[in-house]
Amino acid sequence: MKMKTIDELLDWEDDWLERDGFDEGEERNAWLEEGVQLYKQFIQIDKREPRYSITLSELYLEVGRDEKLKRGNQLRAYETLRSATIHAPNKPDAFYHLSFLLAKEKRRWEAVLFYGNEALEKGLTSSRRIKLLCNLALGYARLGYLSKSRTLFEQARELDTDMDHEWFIELYSDRIKENRREPILLKETNEKRKLVSREDYTTVIDDAMDGKCVVLDLTKEDKFFRAGKDDIRLERKEAEILGYLMDHSMTSCPKRRIEESVWEDRKVSASAVKRYITSIRRKLSQAMGREDISEAVLVTTNDGYEWKSDIPSIVLR
Repeated sequence: MKMKTIDELLDWEDDWLERDGFDEGEERNAWLEEGVQLYKQFIQIDKREPRYSITLSELYLEVGRDEKLKRGNQLRAYETLRSATIHAPNKPDAFYHLSFLLAKEKRRWEAVLFYGNEALEKGLTSSRRIKLLCNLALGYARLGYLSKSRTLFEQARELDTDMDHEWFIELYSDRIKENRREPILLKETNEKRKLVSREDYTTVIDDAMDGKCVVLDLTKEDKFFRAGKDDIRLERKEAEILGYLMDHSMTSCPKRRIEESVWEDRKVSASAVKRYITSIRRKLSQAMGREDISEAVLVTTNDGYEWKSDIPSIVLR
C-alpha cells in the first residue's frame, strides 16, 4: 500500500470515523481491519503520538472471532503499546493502557504495577487516574499486598467526588474479595451493586425471558441485552454505552460524558454517539417488543440521553 501524507491520513481517519457504528458482523470486521491499516501508517509517520498506538492496540483486540487470531492480536496490541512507551516515554497514555491490557489479557501482575505506576508518575489525571488506581489495587492484592490495595481504593473513592465511577470501584473491590477471578456483580435501577452467585445469575436471566425485567449481560465475551421477546447481541461499543446509561438511570447523561467514558483517548466523530444510540434503540425494540423505545425507554434529553425504562432494569458485570 502506498504511504499517504499526514493530511491524507487525517482525511482518511475522518471518513473512517464517520462509518463507526454502521456495520455488524463481517462488515464490522472489515471496518476494523481498515482501521488497523490506517493507524499503522499513522505510526510510521509519527511514533511519538500515543493516540495512534492506543487506537491500533484497541483495534487489534476487537478484530476477528477466531481464537488463534485473537491470541495473535493480543500480542500485537501489547507490542504496539510497549513500543509507544519507548517512543513517548514522558506521556502517561500508553503506560496506562498497557497496565490494563496486561491485567486483562495476560495477568502479569508485576508488569501491571510497573506500567501503572509509571502512568501515575507521568501525571495521569481525571477519570483515568481513578480507574488506574483500581487496577493497581487489584494487582497489589493479587501479589498479597492487601494494605497497599486498600489504600489505593481509598484514594480512588476520594477522587470520585461525583460518584461517576462508583460501579467501577465496586467491581474491582469485589474481584479482590472473591476467590473467583471474575465475580458477577448485579446492579438494579437505583440500587447498590451486589455480588450474585451463578444460580442467582441463571434466575435473573430466566426472569428477563419471562418479561419480569430487562438485563444487560456483560459477563461474557459476547454482550447481550436480554428481555421478554428476544436475546440481542450488542457490539462492544453499544454495550459500553448502554451500560453507562443504565448505571446512571433516570439521569440525563451528556454526550460528552458518554464519549469520555466509552472512548477515553480515542478520537471520535461528532455523530458517533447518536449513531450508536440509533442502533441500540433498534435492538432494544426487537428485544423488548416495543415501538416506543425513544419515547419511554432510552430518551433524548437537552444535552444527551437518559435510560428511564418502566420495567426493572439490571446490569450484570
